[in-house]
This record gives sequence, C-alpha cells and structure tokens, in this order.
Amino acid sequence: MSTPTNKKTANIFFQQANEAYFDDEFEQAESLYTQAIASDHTVGDYYLKRAQVRHKLGNLADAATDAQKATSLTANKADLLRQYFKSLYLHGKWAIQLKQYDEAAESLRKAALINPSHEEVKQLLQEVEPLTTPVPEPVAETKVESTTEVAAAAAPVRPKIRHEWYQTDDYVILEVFIKRVQKDAATVEFEEKSVSLSVKMPTGSENNCIFDPLMHKIAPEGSSFEVLSTKIEIRLKKAVPGQKWDHLEETEAQQAANSKLTLSNSRKGVSWDAIAADAEKETKLNPSEQGINELFQSIYKDADEDTRRAMLKSYTESNGTALSTDWKSVKKGPVETVPPVDTYAKSYKN
Repeated sequence: MSTPTNKKTANIFFQQANEAYFDDEFEQAESLYTQAIASDHTVGDYYLKRAQVRHKLGNLADAATDAQKATSLTANKADLLRQYFKSLYLHGKWAIQLKQYDEAAESLRKAALINPSHEEVKQLLQEVEPLTTPVPEPVAETKVESTTEVAAAAAPVRPKIRHEWYQTDDYVILEVFIKRVQKDAATVEFEEKSVSLSVKMPTGSENNCIFDPLMHKIAPEGSSFEVLSTKIEIRLKKAVPGQKWDHLEETEAQQAANSKLTLSNSRKGVSWDAIAADAEKETKLNPSEQGINELFQSIYKDADEDTRRAMLKSYTESNGTALSTDWKSVKKGPVETVPPVDTYAKSYKN
C-alpha cells in the first residue's frame, strides 16, 4: 500500500528547505527536504536537492542513495531530462568515492549517452571503467563470442547522435542529425544555460541529448526549433547579441570554476536575476551614475552566487552607499549606511 502524498505541504517544506540552504543552514535544510519527501515521495527533485545538502554535510553514502533514487524518479521523462542527467552524474561521481565502481559506471554510461561532450563525465568514466567487474568468459561448449560482442551484450551503448553548430550575431544554430522524425515526436526544452532534446522514434525507442552548460546564456523565449527530413534544427537566441561563442558548451576549465552548487536563485520571492535585468534597463542619468551602473553590471554578470548575494544585500541595505562582494562578511548582519564625507544619513518618513 503506497503512502499518500500531499503535494501542497511538500512544496511548502521544499521552499523552506531552499531558503535554509541559501542561508548555509544545511542541517535545517536536510530536515526540511526530508519532510517534503515524507509529504510527497514522488518528486525526484526533492531527493536530488537532499542529496546535495547531505553531501555538503559529509554524509556521502546517503547522498549517493538519494541521487540514485532521483534517477529512478526522473528517468524517461522528457521535461525532467536535466534533473535525470544531474542525478546520474552525481551518483556516478559519489559512487566512485564509495568504491561502488559497477554502480558508478552504470550511471555514468547513461549520463554520457545524454550528454556525450560533458568533459567531467568522460573523465570519470575513463577513471572507473578499469575498476569495474570484468565480463565473464563465454562457456566453452557454446558458440564462442568475441570480447567485443560479450561487452556489447552486457552493456549496450546507444550510438552517439551527430550534431554540428554555427553562429550568427543573434543566434547559435544547432543541427542534430536524426532522420525520419515525426514533427510532433520531438520536444526541446530551453533554459538560460542549457538545451535538451527528446525524440520518440517510430520504433518506440527514445533518443535524448542535452547540452549543459552552454558556453554563454541564451534567451529561451526567443529560441525555437524545426523538424526537417534529415535533422532537427535548433535556433538558440543569444542573450547578448554579437557575443562570440568559441564552443557550444563550457570547457572543462570553465566548469571547474563554476562547480559551486546552486540550489535556488531566489529567496522569499526576491529574484536576483530580475533585479540584475532591471539594472541593465536603467536609463542614463548622469556620467557618474552611468559609470557606477556599468561597474555594478559588469561585476554582477560574471559573479558567482555568493558574490551576487553580497552585492545586492550590501547595496540595498546601505541605501546605495556600500558595495561588497564578500558574502561571509555581509551575511552576518545588516549593512550600515555610510554617507559621503561631510554629509549625514536622514531617514525618510511618509
């Protein structure tokens, strides 16, 4: 008999857990994610987020178990392809650390089928493959099969989907070469730093591929795709027109620099990206304000999550008189208003 679910209650716990994680309250976040799962155990993202917070707490075994559970809840769902890939990747990575080499290799092989160009997945697979259990030798009285045939039977690998890309000033055009696809059989999901494709074939099989993270941000609302006779053409609208893309996806070095986990990009209804977008839309007031605006935008655009939080908190709470990028210092309490020399701060009352 299955446990009943309460999706509304689960979502409340989930949002509270994200806020706790945002504030570095990892033990509280783990407790709240657990309560969300107790209310609704059918959502893979709940397990994935708890896996990440448990890893933060040093509980590697439980983190790997949660990641594996998340893979089973997100598999074969086109709209959850990103979560499925991330769950496979994290489970494979952590299973290696736990010396569960066969399980790690299985997850990483599946992740590689989804995103063959992901550098860390390829590196982890190369590391773990020699450590897996050898395939048994064929029985003497039966037909002798080659080692290649045995390995293929034990772990069938779907051929990689060929793709090419090129760019204009406004778009990155990605061509995925799959023939004879029905127009209603392809689904493409666009996000700021990723694009995922799911194709249901006439045979009943499913082809999936994901490009994550992309080299630069895109504008999902301006992106589109078209199913043609020999390929699927995906048009990714550049978030910054004229920006040159040297690669379709981030390089291994860039991924290492951006490896910090980000569970939530919002807190208590405040959208940091929306605030940044508003800053970019501000009109020119005077040369000094324009210079400050440009400086804020240039730092914020390439900053990590903690730096962004520090900038916004310090600038807002100080009434525009202070700007800090040190989150560890800023999060300790309110940032005081520091008026210019020979002036003083005066509160405004309606």
